[in-house]
Amino acid sequence: MEVTGEFDQARVKQWLETQLHDENAPLSNEGDLKLGTMEQEDKELLLRLLRHYPKLLEPRDGCPPQTTLGVSHEIHTGSEPPIKVRPRRHSHSEQAIIDEQTDKMLVDGVIEEANGAWWFPVVLVRKKDGSVRFCIDYRLLNAITKKDVYPLPRIDDTLDNLHGAKRFTSLDLHAGYWQVPVAEKDRDKTGFITRKGLFRFVRMPFGLANAPGTFQRMMDAVLRGLTWQSCLVYLDDVIIFSRGSVAQHVVQLAAVLERLAGAGLSLKASKCSFASEKLNYLGHELDGAGVRPMSSLASVT
Repeated sequence: MEVTGEFDQARVKQWLETQLHDENAPLSNEGDLKLGTMEQEDKELLLRLLRHYPKLLEPRDGCPPQTTLGVSHEIHTGSEPPIKVRPRRHSHSEQAIIDEQTDKMLVDGVIEEANGAWWFPVVLVRKKDGSVRFCIDYRLLNAITKKDVYPLPRIDDTLDNLHGAKRFTSLDLHAGYWQVPVAEKDRDKTGFITRKGLFRFVRMPFGLANAPGTFQRMMDAVLRGLTWQSCLVYLDDVIIFSRGSVAQHVVQLAAVLERLAGAGLSLKASKCSFASEKLNYLGHELDGAGVRPMSSLASVT
């Protein structure tokens, strides 16, 4: 999807008609989408584009489908023998959380029952908002895993590239890691034990040493040719930026959405914002005046 030359509402509207061919029904969650301030005609252009991607944007229950790219996460441990770590003791309330999370992941297809020789303990980590994150302590597995040297983007380079931008769209993948499967041959290595039995991950869990590299490599491949020109990607956070009109931004957003849809990826629309004049990204405030550390962070001494 490409359009060149000057961008105006009429020309982009004509371009959308040739690309999308027909009108699409409003999204089921359209009223909840976060849209920037813009003229009504620009808003109609943006919504017409977004309506073309219901599979990307409409909410879904459970785990999102895995990517259609054929990517999988491998865990290279060489000739190291299997590791077994005894489960930790948990209170009754913690056991209830573990049971609930395990049952949900099992139903959603994130995990499956296992009978392998590897298992690691569950750890519950309390977040700032008081909720609890279900984690697995993979430190001993990570210690024997051959490290993936694929780099994450430098945050300072990423922020430098945004100077002068006037419009921003922020996209957040729905349970991004879970959209990547674990290679069948390595699933036993993700095993964890609870009072209900032994399980292993079918989808890539948090906590594995090379998970960030696997995910960043996939996203860089999906958006190759667009990154650093009209979009930036840091793991499951994608930002589209433009220095021109809303019409130009719609075209640039279309290119990114088409790539994500082609890869079978899903977004969490409730965490996305579209064509905004201001945005918080990687701990910084972005707008047409520049890039600054977020005021809530800068005030901390």
